[in-house]
Amino acid sequence: MLDALTDILERVRLRGTVFSVAELDAPWAVESGVLATGIFHAVVRGACWLRTDGDDPLHLGSGDLVLVPFGDNHVMADRPHRKPGSVGFSGTADDRGLGLLTVAGDGPRTTLLCGTVEFEAGPMYPGLSTLPRVITVPREAGRGWVQRCIEQMHEEVTGAAPGSDTVVARLTEVLIVHGLRYYIAHLTPGDGGLMRALSDPVIGAALSHIHSDPARPWTLAALAGEVGLSRSSFFARFRRLVGETPGEYITRWRMVVAARILREEEATVASTARLVGYATEAAFSNAFLRTVGIRPGAYRKTMG
Repeated sequence: MLDALTDILERVRLRGTVFSVAELDAPWAVESGVLATGIFHAVVRGACWLRTDGDDPLHLGSGDLVLVPFGDNHVMADRPHRKPGSVGFSGTADDRGLGLLTVAGDGPRTTLLCGTVEFEAGPMYPGLSTLPRVITVPREAGRGWVQRCIEQMHEEVTGAAPGSDTVVARLTEVLIVHGLRYYIAHLTPGDGGLMRALSDPVIGAALSHIHSDPARPWTLAALAGEVGLSRSSFFARFRRLVGETPGEYITRWRMVVAARILREEEATVASTARLVGYATEAAFSNAFLRTVGIRPGAYRKTMG
């Protein structure tokens, strides 16, 4: 059976890459501003603090990863409450366009990899909206794989061997997946919305069934039967964990699948409708308009 988290990340087209290497000698502090994409910081060496408005500062050490999925404004600094703007930075870019940011000083050095996190279909897929503003992933996550991945990324970025850009992009995406895995595994009851539901043995299995065959004419009874619950118990559990009814989720997921087909394949609106379980083009077009806010034909032209 298809793993639902894998399908979500493939359908929403997770992308990421490193845009900057920072070598920062204390004292230092830099403010991100509000960003158009998500961002991550990986601590290669040293330690630092991340601060967002209204939250306590977070300490990060060597090998730690922090994700800011929605690009919220934040401050990175060598001290928890150091104000940005008081320290001078110097920056250059190499021939690949990679930013090289430095602060020369007498204090301890921190080396950071900074990069983007993008979910291409994120706005269409509300499950991602349940992610927190900041996700911290300790270096020992994945049995130390996170730290090893960060070290490998740094070697690729600084070594500039042939194909390094591709390797860094792939490592970045894998690192983000590990971050999301860690987040899901450490959710507390009541938190996380859909991300929490993925780890529930019953609802996670139901989501995998939906993702494995989105065109199947799913009914409440059919899904409940697949996971061994009564219709009423399954409906209540699904809505409580996912945040919407099974029917609403199925429709929304079909539109995510359809949007990718329209973007990436030479398929007509009618054939796309059949691929996601609609008997008529009109019914599919109306559902797509309600969910995405635009007709499928216009969406395809916009994305083409």
